[in-house]
Amino acid sequence: MQLKEDELSLVHTNLRHEKETIRVLSVEWDYLNRPQRLEALAKDQLGMVQPSVSEVVSGIHEIPEPIIPLVKPQLFDEGFAQSVSMEPEAPKAVASEKVNPTLSPSSAEKQNFDKLIQSLDEGAQ
Repeated sequence: MQLKEDELSLVHTNLRHEKETIRVLSVEWDYLNRPQRLEALAKDQLGMVQPSVSEVVSGIHEIPEPIIPLVKPQLFDEGFAQSVSMEPEAPKAVASEKVNPTLSPSSAEKQNFDKLIQSLDEGAQ
């Protein structure tokens, strides 16, 4: 009986040690992944700089339309790639399949967006 209690005590001790190790590693991970540190490393080591608002997007007309694939991509099956046809698939008569129409913003929404971008540009300068 005493032998089993000693084994259990050793297991609990090892468990506490592992939990403490996980806690320390988690704190180290959080420390190393601080945004300020990563930004400084990107600037110093890679020569990267934060883009200005005007470099990101200057107007709604610069935002690309979503690309809708003509065919569904076929993935690997048992390690061999299947060929993908570039021809559009024939429409299927499936009532449950819904097609999402592409919505484009109204001219008022475009103007509001352009005004927002201009105000951000002016605020950044």
